[in-house]
Amino acid sequence: MPTVLEEKKALRASCKALRLSIPFDEKMAADTAILRTVTAHSAFLNADLVLCFSPVRGEVDLTPIVEIAKQRGISVAFPRCEGNEMRFHLVNGLDELTLDRFGIPAPRADASVAIPTVKTLCILPGLAAGRDGTRLGYGGGFYDRFLDTFGGITLFPIYERLLFSTLPTEPTDKAVDHIITEKGEIPLYV
Repeated sequence: MPTVLEEKKALRASCKALRLSIPFDEKMAADTAILRTVTAHSAFLNADLVLCFSPVRGEVDLTPIVEIAKQRGISVAFPRCEGNEMRFHLVNGLDELTLDRFGIPAPRADASVAIPTVKTLCILPGLAAGRDGTRLGYGGGFYDRFLDTFGGITLFPIYERLLFSTLPTEPTDKAVDHIITEKGEIPLYV
């Protein structure tokens, strides 16, 4: 019987391939639908700060949220990884991001560090979601370590085809508060 780590590794490979197989037009339409749902969600509308991510490898592209948040007076921050730690730094626009050691657009090291509150919305990247709130990331544990001390609200945008009833998990994996697909918010079976 495979271990949880082996199950996750196999699932990551199949989810990466599945996500990259989404036709461009379908992906763009799904991204737009997900963005519309996220920006109408109470967690976004009531946020004092939105923690975003730069989409890579076919992830949902919510980067227009930066301008939408600015128009609403909501601060925006993106993650920067140093060593095994991830911190969010405030940005005024996407032009302030540069490629980090992973090749992901990230804020400069000297950008102001964001201070999350209970009203902060953290939008999470990843590969797959479970209807029970489980999330499959890339295996580095950066977000799980960050979420250990994060007291705000988590939201995971994911394509419907990458939604499962549940996922293999380890004790260090953190569940999410909200899952949004191109079809809307998914009720969680907790």
